[in-house]
Amino acid sequence: MSTSRIYHSYHLDIAQSSPHRICYIILPERLKETEREWLDRMAEQHSASMVVISGLDWESELTPWKAPGLKSGEFAGRAQSFLDILKNDIMVNVESSLRMSRPRRFIAGVSLSGLFALWASCKSDLFYGVGSVSGSFWYDGFLEWISEHRPEAERFYFSIGKKEKEAKNPRLASVEDVTKHIYGLLNTVGCEVFFEYNEGNHFGPLIERIEKAVTNILS
Repeated sequence: MSTSRIYHSYHLDIAQSSPHRICYIILPERLKETEREWLDRMAEQHSASMVVISGLDWESELTPWKAPGLKSGEFAGRAQSFLDILKNDIMVNVESSLRMSRPRRFIAGVSLSGLFALWASCKSDLFYGVGSVSGSFWYDGFLEWISEHRPEAERFYFSIGKKEKEAKNPRLASVEDVTKHIYGLLNTVGCEVFFEYNEGNHFGPLIERIEKAVTNILS
């Protein structure tokens, strides 16, 4: 049965399974009680421990550098700071409590955390697989950056909603073309990459889409 706890400013939902594999899932909100049952099922089904991290400063801790906000203000660009916390604090604490020693790690996210997941796979060798659901690859300068940085991960899953290209904001509407371009880039350098369309728009249905991503990268 999964456990739930506060760690610093973050909320962690943890479902323990195999000591050899662990998947970190970064979500905008904490899991509901019924969704924690889903987490237990996923851990058992895939023989991998699952950790859902929520409670982040979404537009600050998941963005790789400063950029104009979508409506006003700016994205703070503190992803490196959160990656350091994830690597040196959260992972150490969680994996120690689960009695893990050098497990194979996976990471999945949605929107800005999907962007963070791919960016983090270029900045470190922590992850074997990356799942990005409607990843915010439209982020200013990201396509140019990823074109010059090869990820350390080996397996990737990308999905977007069929209606995302209809967004009124031109930055958001570009996500389909940018995601396809990144898919091509990773294929070219020999990565294992899967891309698919999902019904709907940007987020929904969130848990179902995250399940597809996690299932793919853990298969």
